[in-house]
Amino acid sequence: MLTAIQQDTLRITPLASQLQGRYLGFAGFLRANGYKHADAPAAVQALAYAGQLDRNIARWTLRSILCKCQQEWRQFDDLFDIWFLPDPPPRRTEIRTSGGPSVDTSLASALPDHTEGVPLDDGSGSGYGEDAPGGARSEGASSQEALKRTDFRHMQDPDSVRALDALLQSFAKRLRQIELRRDQASARGRRLDLARCLRRSVSHGGLPLELAWRKRQKQRPRLILLLDVSRSMSLYSFFYLRLARILTSLLTDVHCFIFHTQLVGIAQALRDPDPVRAQESLHLLSSGWAGGTRIGASLEQFNRDHARRLLHARSCVLIASDGYDTDPADSITTALTAIRRQTRRILWLNPLASRPGYTPTSACMQAALPFIDGLLPAGNLASLEKALPDILRICR
Repeated sequence: MLTAIQQDTLRITPLASQLQGRYLGFAGFLRANGYKHADAPAAVQALAYAGQLDRNIARWTLRSILCKCQQEWRQFDDLFDIWFLPDPPPRRTEIRTSGGPSVDTSLASALPDHTEGVPLDDGSGSGYGEDAPGGARSEGASSQEALKRTDFRHMQDPDSVRALDALLQSFAKRLRQIELRRDQASARGRRLDLARCLRRSVSHGGLPLELAWRKRQKQRPRLILLLDVSRSMSLYSFFYLRLARILTSLLTDVHCFIFHTQLVGIAQALRDPDPVRAQESLHLLSSGWAGGTRIGASLEQFNRDHARRLLHARSCVLIASDGYDTDPADSITTALTAIRRQTRRILWLNPLASRPGYTPTSACMQAALPFIDGLLPAGNLASLEKALPDILRICR
């Protein structure tokens, strides 16, 4: 016969804060993939009772607490393996997020990160799903307006992706028309080079007998993209990589990098005409895809290995990241100070800035604000449409 066991007689060892953070991050990861009622505190409490040393027990416990419907139950094993297993083999299983793009687990799988999880919402479900502000079911909005305000995390239909591609191609063509005018010395021209005229007049007793000229040379700005592909950006990085791919295909002076815990150049992979092969190349280049984030260290690596070659007076640096960083804020300050001295403009695209009421409160964003020329929201088509003209204006 079963007898009741008093609560105070149970010897429950509290989960270590680091392990508890992993479970809380997993609940956020589930919410990002359409689980509207992922109760993180209840899951942590259940694991404290059931135990977490046995993988199957932990899996069954979390599934019983976090899954509320048949579809969530079917998807749970794949999501559990992606988050917790040390190195799941690349697969072609597609996990569809709630109204979002199909996530290829060959890119989404990664080593587990013990320092970072997907940012959690307040538990009410706001910010996730189609009923969230900007979702595809916004009342009173036309289908086109709803599409524009749908968060990139929730885009999955081909029409949405085609609309995004058309917008990005239009932006790339307009960017190609931008020409920066620079004066340079010339044997003939319409403008006098007063400094050189004065130097030459010295040998003639101060008379300007030898004239020097300057002419305008037109040059296009150099664009440098630094894209965050850490776990918290995994549902946005797909669309930013489309931006990088389109810009690379239409412009000549574009240099693209991805970063998570380290920086990796992806120019050659983006120019591959086969998109599947390009995707596989990106996965191989970035073994830590969807892992932790070290923005400061990645920017310092860029300064150390690439800045001398790529940065000059007509270069524009675009950083796409949500600003969640495990490095101290001082590293961001040091890295951006060095970039600021060598480049024309620094812009920061933040998908979270598209959400109502967003304020850059993270230590990374607070440290970056004094050094950037603009913090632009870019989490849906509507915000991207507003951001792209600003990029064009700032790049001039």
